[in-house]
Amino acid sequence: MSFMAFPKIGDQIYETLLKQILDHKLKPGERLVEEQLGRDLGVSRTPLRDAINALAKDGFVKIEPRRGASVREFQLKDLIELYDIRMALEGLAAKLAAGNIDHSVLERLGNEFKENDVRLLLKADTNLHKIIIESCGNVKLQETLINLGNLVQAFRTAGYKSTSRSKAATVFHIKIVKALMNGDGEVAEKLMREHIEKTKIEIVQEFQTKADNN
Repeated sequence: MSFMAFPKIGDQIYETLLKQILDHKLKPGERLVEEQLGRDLGVSRTPLRDAINALAKDGFVKIEPRRGASVREFQLKDLIELYDIRMALEGLAAKLAAGNIDHSVLERLGNEFKENDVRLLLKADTNLHKIIIESCGNVKLQETLINLGNLVQAFRTAGYKSTSRSKAATVFHIKIVKALMNGDGEVAEKLMREHIEKTKIEIVQEFQTKADNN
């Protein structure tokens, strides 16, 4: 999120609204009526407006003259752009994180990627990306990647449920873990970029198929 100068309550409101957007409780295109939200959350207008403005700055909300604020409706073009940025930046994060992650953590992840349970694979996937971001040693890069990840999730809540994609990604995950254990940043970066590029292609195909069937 953006570190804007608003009180602690504004931070809490931001996180509450963001979670509702990511969980699709607040749906794309839905108007954010301050009076109603204020009653629902039990907060006053000023910190609520600050939180909505911060969400708009971070790309989750759209503010239009005379219409007010609404949850952003993402287009496929937006998703492609997000993945292109994520591919470059998370590749860099993997390069920087190589050699900085405890081997016991990587060994545990490596073992989890050998499981046949899709839910465990998806959890390991999430944990690997999270650990890489946390271990890159660059705070600005961390903030940017966390925000990018949230934007992608806002676009496609169901995206990680594809079994075929999770199985295909496992090969990349195991190779990335090995590169990180070896402290080989160049290889880790290359593999991460390839992994995210492949994921982007599959998701684009998935959404195009859904659009054709509607």
